[in-house]
Formats: sequence, C-alpha cells, structure tokens
Amino acid sequence: MTSLVRRELSETARTFVVKVGTNVLSDEKLALDPGRIARLAEQVHALRMAGKQVVLVSSGSIGAGMTLLGLKERPRDLPHVQAAAATGQAHLIGIYDQAFRQHGYHAAQLLLTADDFRNRSRYLNVRNTLRTLFEYGCVPIINENDTVSVNEIRSPFANAQFRESEPLVGGRCKALLPGTKFSDNDQLAAMVTNLLDAPLLIILSVIDGLYDGDPRNPASRVISTVEKWEDRLFDCVGSSQSSRGTGGMQSKLMSVKRAVSVGENVIIANGHDNRVLEKILAGEEVGTAFLATGRFIPAWKRWIGYTVNPLGSFVVDDGARRAMVESGTSLLPIGIREVQGEFEMGEVVSIKDLHGIEFARGLTNYDSVQARNVLGCRKEEILARSGSMSFLEAVHRDNLVIVG
Repeated sequence: MTSLVRRELSETARTFVVKVGTNVLSDEKLALDPGRIARLAEQVHALRMAGKQVVLVSSGSIGAGMTLLGLKERPRDLPHVQAAAATGQAHLIGIYDQAFRQHGYHAAQLLLTADDFRNRSRYLNVRNTLRTLFEYGCVPIINENDTVSVNEIRSPFANAQFRESEPLVGGRCKALLPGTKFSDNDQLAAMVTNLLDAPLLIILSVIDGLYDGDPRNPASRVISTVEKWEDRLFDCVGSSQSSRGTGGMQSKLMSVKRAVSVGENVIIANGHDNRVLEKILAGEEVGTAFLATGRFIPAWKRWIGYTVNPLGSFVVDDGARRAMVESGTSLLPIGIREVQGEFEMGEVVSIKDLHGIEFARGLTNYDSVQARNVLGCRKEEILARSGSMSFLEAVHRDNLVIVG
C-alpha cells in the first residue's frame, strides 16, 4: 500500500543514503552472503534508473574478517578487531564491486573516521569526493576505518558540519571531541547524510521497523509513521545489540533523533526483503518512517551546534539570552557575565543562561583571556581599554546556533 507521505519522502529525495548492517549481509551461519549483496546491488540499480543518487554505508568488514580468520567470536582487544577489519574490508569491497559491475557501475570505497567530519578541509574533501563519484556514476560504499580508529569506547555525537562558503573565525577549527571512533555505522550514516543535498536516510535492519512493544510478542505491531519525535520511543526497544554488529535499535533511534531534529527524514526497514528499496522508492508503507520535526538547519550550523564539544562557556544575562533566542541577534560582550574554561579564538563555545543551562553554541571571536577582559563591557569601554576592536560581537549571529 502506498501513501502520499511516503511518496513525498521518495520523490523529494535526490540522494538515498542506505545503511546496511552486518546481520543484513550475513547468512544463517553469520558468514558474508554474496547473494544478499547481489540482490542489494539490483535494488541500487533500480534507484539509479529512477534518477536517484545512492550512497551505501556498509558494515560487515569485521564480521567478514572473523570468518576468513576462523574466529568464532568478536575479538576483545583492539589490535585483533582491527586485523579482522583489515582482512574483511578487502573481501567485502571485492564482493560489492563484482556485484555492481553486473549493472555497469564501479564500487568506490571510502573509509572514514570521526575526525574526517570535525576537520574542515577533510570534511570538504569527503563531500567533494562524493560529488565527483556521482559524476562518474560510481556507487560510494562507506565504512568506518576500523584499522586506524584508536578508541574502542564508543562515543556517540550529533550530526552536523558547516558550510564551506562561511569562513571560520581565525581560519581554522580544531577537532575537539575525544577519541576518533564513531559509536557505530548508524551514527556514521547519519553524518554522511548531512553531507548531501536532499537526502533520505534508510537504515536496513533485520526486523521490520520500530515496534510498539517487544517484537517477540505477537501482539506488537510495527509503527508505520512517527510524525513527531518523542523520547518515549526509546521505551519501545531494549538495549541489546546485534550478534556481530556494534549497533542495535537503541543506536538506530539515536541516529534517527539527531537526523529528524535537523530537518531530515529517516526510514528503518527490513533489509532481508529483496525489494525493500524499490518499495520505498514507490512510496509503499514498509518499515517505520520518521518525519523531520525540527526546522532545517544549514550544514555549517549543524557542525557548530551538534558535532563539536565546546572547550569553554559564556554565561550570559537574561537580556542577552532573550535577544539571541527571540530576535536572532549576536552575542555582545556586554551581555556576558562569566567566562568558563580556556579556549582560543575561532573555537566552539557553549552559551549558558544564569542558571547554567546551555541554550546555544557558537564560534567565539575572542580567546578566553580576551573574553574575560571585555565581559560586561560596552563598545566604548573596550576601545578605551585596548585602543582597537577587531570584533564588536563575542559570537556573531551567523556563527551561532540555538540548541535548547
């Protein structure tokens, strides 16, 4: 059955970002299944024939490597996990390339780390590479670069990046989040989605979508459409993860929440359905569709507000908060009551109210020493103290994002 909402999701999307989990690509013995990949390639071909660009975010390298190396369970130490990933990735991309060649495409491999999204030049390189691959008619296949990611502890972070035409204050921005590893490929898929124009994120799992209760309970039903995100949706799922993958439904919902909050649509569906992508393209009601609930946020502002952990904070008075939230103004030094932490010009800072509640983030025009010297001051006072003033605003409204 088709619906107007589902048809609109499909028709307005120029790019389908399809995340495929390890279990979707595995057979009953948990070995990589070339037949499943071949059927996935057929569906991608159908999308391409309909004029859609397609990016695959594919797990499976570690699982494939475990099979090739004769491992019965996932290694517990990082070097052995990375060895399995290195071995399995070559096998995985080879199968993908062979499958896509049957339809006249080349598979293009991109192995990424979280730092590729935090660093400005690397972010632009990834996006430009994707655009160029589309020009050549290739199918980009993205996976985390497990062989160089150094942090086993998963640290999820939000989706965002920045606009390349907007120069960052000071001409730089540091990678501020700890570690260099995504929480899992659900998070990576959400980050990739933010790189692209008019995307639809499709997360393929081994269940039919988000259920209103325990999927093992015959009385539970798949929720067809979530029009407005609510955190109570997390109560519908447990905390378990897949047998060979790193994610679970909790992780998928975290990615969904971040995507819809910045104006993107997401569908979670069963990847074992050999026509699932074609059904989504046709507007059929398969899986669970999560509709965008937040206003669309430009890519560069997503980077400021949702990717980078601030090193410091500005605590501002009620007048400054009201002006920024209600009128969309810049933050002036006169509105700052306290400067917390140590940071340099051009870095992301948190902006809090007098109760310590964060409501915005932005790129600071002052380092922490300069900010403390001018907090609470009017323009005339700043000029009297320093004799010059490079910036009137502590944070310009073009580099400021309301997050709370």
